[in-house]
Amino acid sequence: MKNTLKTIVLGLLALCYWSCSKPSIPEPDPVLLISPEKNNSCLPLFSTTSQGVISFEWLESLNTDSYEIHVRNSITGEEQSRSIDLTSAIITIDRGAPYSWWVISESLASPVRTKSEVWSFYLEALQQESYLPFSAQLVSPLNGETISLSSSQYSLQWNGSDLDGDIDYYRVYIGSSETQLNLVQDNLSATSYSASLSSGQTYYWKIITVDEAGNQSESSIFNFTTF
Repeated sequence: MKNTLKTIVLGLLALCYWSCSKPSIPEPDPVLLISPEKNNSCLPLFSTTSQGVISFEWLESLNTDSYEIHVRNSITGEEQSRSIDLTSAIITIDRGAPYSWWVISESLASPVRTKSEVWSFYLEALQQESYLPFSAQLVSPLNGETISLSSSQYSLQWNGSDLDGDIDYYRVYIGSSETQLNLVQDNLSATSYSASLSSGQTYYWKIITVDEAGNQSESSIFNFTTF
């Protein structure tokens, strides 16, 4: 009798566990970008002297119901975004500028929004003889990252590229907010900078890329926290 009662109790506990526990919700996967190609010039579907119509394409990602595409002008900082159910979008942008673009995967079953890689491309102007540099891609720290300081120095790192291959130098900006960024290093040829930081602080940073013709582009602004 005791064994039978014990078996019943264990069965009820197991039933309660399986009925009360919530199944895990899969997060949407990041998409794989297709075109415009990374670090390349782009041909518009249609164009005028000042603007071009560009087709953006990417692969379908798992556990995803919709996508949000972002296209950012690296010169003006102007950003367009659009929500779409398809794996392509047609967007009109200004000619003669470098751009960065990325796609965010979204799911109705999950609050997580998953960002793809960020690719850069260039939309040529008419009779263009030189290209502006692509905006620098910030590598470390990542946006929103919390970093541990083993000393007061931390190496900020980024990647730079230019279709002409004539990047001259970088300018490094760091500050306490997006609107209060200070120039901490000018004429830097390397793609890293050893910054003096304090623990328990939130910092914002960006990179401006300058080529030999004096053309320049501005990266996105990232933030990170130290401890």
